[in-house]
Amino acid sequence: MKRVLPRRLGLVLTPVLIVALAVGTPAYAAQAGDPTGATITTKLVQQGTDLPARNICVFATPVLTFSWPDLCPARSDADGRVRVEVPAAGAYNLFVLPDSGSRYGAQWVGPDGGTGSQKTARRITLDTGETKPVPKIELDDRATIVGQRRPGPGRQIVNGTVGIVSPTPDNQRDLRYSPIADDGSFRIDWLGPYEWPLLFKSDQHPYQWSGQVGNRLLADLAPATIGATEPYLFSLSGGTYVGVRIPDEPPGPLRLVMRNVATGEAVAFGEDDDANHHVRPMVLGGQQVKWECLCPSGVRWHGGTDFASATPVVIHTMTLPYLTFEGP
Repeated sequence: MKRVLPRRLGLVLTPVLIVALAVGTPAYAAQAGDPTGATITTKLVQQGTDLPARNICVFATPVLTFSWPDLCPARSDADGRVRVEVPAAGAYNLFVLPDSGSRYGAQWVGPDGGTGSQKTARRITLDTGETKPVPKIELDDRATIVGQRRPGPGRQIVNGTVGIVSPTPDNQRDLRYSPIADDGSFRIDWLGPYEWPLLFKSDQHPYQWSGQVGNRLLADLAPATIGATEPYLFSLSGGTYVGVRIPDEPPGPLRLVMRNVATGEAVAFGEDDDANHHVRPMVLGGQQVKWECLCPSGVRWHGGTDFASATPVVIHTMTLPYLTFEGP
């Protein structure tokens, strides 16, 4: 079982320098091509006993990207064996997601055991048509993170949630998010006994990762422990409202998605359904984002034609005037 010491990193942003911390393709930009026949094979066993772990969900994501699949793509058989197909040649990480009632905890598959940080997950590189075996995956018992907001001033947490996966533009949230109670406490009880980045959100706060950052790969890590009693203390930053004017669009509903420059993951949303197309999403300041518009005319990117070519925008920690969404 591999654990990662928690640490907090700083990120300095300037209008002309993008600090690209993610190695590989951002989550949004990872696209599946034609079926390649590339497959990862492995076996799931109980930690310390080698007993097979059956009916456990396993899926692959391009290196350092993370999103839930719509359906579980592969489950271990009665012998614990599983075959995970990948959509294209490239480098992948494996995530193990036991059912919510399982005795086992979720994990990224590390080089020598489970981990809660994708940065330390095993990297598996496949060519088209290649089948690559991975050493057996040992499953640890599920552990718990109990959290508590740090005492002190701050906006009230209303309809607060905490999870481990960024939202998607179609409103799909973390399938297993936990509510944050009125007293600022929460409980997550299905993760493996490692240290994890957590994503927070409430009506009064923007999406933000533990440590009050917009980049999942820079988040503080919260320890999940078996028989947890010591709470993980967290604080939340208030948001910055960014006004965006989207011209040259016919009337109709649209959605503006702000994506973190380094990871490509969604960090804020704005919606509009009238002819003016002015949106004002709340977003965490101190990061760079790229804008995607799910517009009546189709998908548009601010300053470009896709995530890679879109123009980054610095989010300052102050209310901004309306900015104009510009086409390529």
